[in-house]
Amino acid sequence: MLPLLSSLSSLVLYLRRLQHSAFLSLSRQLQSAEAWRLLCHSSLALLILYNRRRECEVSKLSITEYRSRLTPQCPIPVPPGAPPALTPLEASLSPFERLVLPHLPRVGVQGKRGRVQPLILPPHCEPCLELLLETRQDVGVDPANPYVFARPYHSPATPLRGTDLLRSLARSSGTRNPRALTQTRVRRQVAILTQLLLLGEGEEPGQPGGSAVERLEHFLEREYHVTQNCAGIGQDPGLMGRVGRVVLCGERDGVLFRGMSLNHICLELDVMSGNSADSYSEGESDGEQAKEKTEAPALAPAPAPPPTPTLLYVRKGKNNGRVGRPKKLKNAQLAAQPPAQTPTGNRRRGSGQPKSGKRGVLKRPWSEAERTAVEEHLNQNIAELRVPAKADCERCLQQCPLLVTNHRDWRAIKFYCHNRIQLLKKNQRRENEPMPLIVC
Repeated sequence: MLPLLSSLSSLVLYLRRLQHSAFLSLSRQLQSAEAWRLLCHSSLALLILYNRRRECEVSKLSITEYRSRLTPQCPIPVPPGAPPALTPLEASLSPFERLVLPHLPRVGVQGKRGRVQPLILPPHCEPCLELLLETRQDVGVDPANPYVFARPYHSPATPLRGTDLLRSLARSSGTRNPRALTQTRVRRQVAILTQLLLLGEGEEPGQPGGSAVERLEHFLEREYHVTQNCAGIGQDPGLMGRVGRVVLCGERDGVLFRGMSLNHICLELDVMSGNSADSYSEGESDGEQAKEKTEAPALAPAPAPPPTPTLLYVRKGKNNGRVGRPKKLKNAQLAAQPPAQTPTGNRRRGSGQPKSGKRGVLKRPWSEAERTAVEEHLNQNIAELRVPAKADCERCLQQCPLLVTNHRDWRAIKFYCHNRIQLLKKNQRRENEPMPLIVC
């Protein structure tokens, strides 16, 4: 999440500066078309990043919908144990948006199939939109245009295209990876990080619900039973990335871990989702198949090794040198396999080819904490290029509760050491291999 957070923070900072300078320029010169355009573009881009809605839904925000926006008031007290009384617009928000951002105005926009989708206005957005609506006729916007983000000197039925605009601003902001910020699959993740980046901006002191940081701490304790000090979240990208990831996974998969710290929750999510990259993938040739067989022995049987390709010498004739038909090649490969490896229950009707592919095999790459624990206790075996025995692996399990928590058994530890030793042997062979002589 940190590379995405770095690019997103650069883009948000660029948009905030652009919005502020354009607001000041348009306030001084009400007929400046360039200042109006920059203010309109920066406000729309920030509104897209701040919300989880589609770009077209945000771009088609009408003036009527904006005028009927709702500013949340103090929550109505409810008896203990009773569910809170929520309006349909508030019920469509996520728990994070409803509990951490209750002071920001909400707008109901038209979504798919006529549904009303909530749209949260980011901080400092209302004064900018009010100035855009006041000066739109002075810069050439058609009075019949119903959209807030209109295009001067264009048809009233054509609002701005948010997708193209965001893509262009991401390129001009100088971020390292602008294409990653405009992908559809990271829309929710970008919205959560943007809300954390702008957390506490435009907030008046002495509000009834407390500050935004206090509400965030209360939300983490209420939803995940995590006691975390978030006072310096604006200056700590690591803390912001962990909070954003826990909120994202908690909303998608439910509350998986209660009472753990943010570091341990992110570590468990790495182990379960496999986001931690395996740096030893080069040496996983012989031991990887044995490892996969051990990981899920009851889910799927180990597949037979692929047969070696058979060279077929075809005499030139009527085919003009072309290779024979694929059916003959498949029959030749099946004939080269021993009959014991050919399953009889999984054959297709009318052909002797068995079904290929593995089903139900779950690959869980080893996280950095698991690697450190194994190599700390079995470092001598790895250094001597000696695969540990079962007793050594069980002793490592007893001394490392993290491995037991992540459902690693002694076979998984043994095959991990085997793969590590194979990689070391491979690197040693590369180092000892003589350099080829170049004859001039």
